[in-house]
Amino acid sequence: MPHPLMLAAAAKLVRAEQLRSAARTQAFHTWGARAASAASKHARRLLGDEAVTLKWEALGVLRLDDLLQAIAPLGTVAGQHLELHYSGDGKQVERLALRRSCGTCPAQQLDDVDSLEHLGRLLAQTPAWPTLKEQA
Repeated sequence: MPHPLMLAAAAKLVRAEQLRSAARTQAFHTWGARAASAASKHARRLLGDEAVTLKWEALGVLRLDDLLQAIAPLGTVAGQHLELHYSGDGKQVERLALRRSCGTCPAQQLDDVDSLEHLGRLLAQTPAWPTLKEQA
């Protein structure tokens, strides 16, 4: 017959695992909305009111400490696929980046964005720029 101490330790471990599992399940059900909301707020802070029209999609929880990420497609122009990537915790550590990828090749670039003007400078370096400049 097992010692009562072993049974108590086993019961404590089982309960702790149940609590961790419930916390992971809760995080899974709420992270999407939190990621999209955090991305939207951060983009609006950096890029201004124009950023309110971005459609953010959550990508997932990177670690158990709720590092969130989301993506907002900007479209494909002149064969260049453009999108904004958000990653952060929704509080202190936040990053917004422009991802540029070629529609017909594996080339990709990811550059941090810190303002609307900076985003414009990054876009000016893409094959999409003549089309964007013409429509601006």
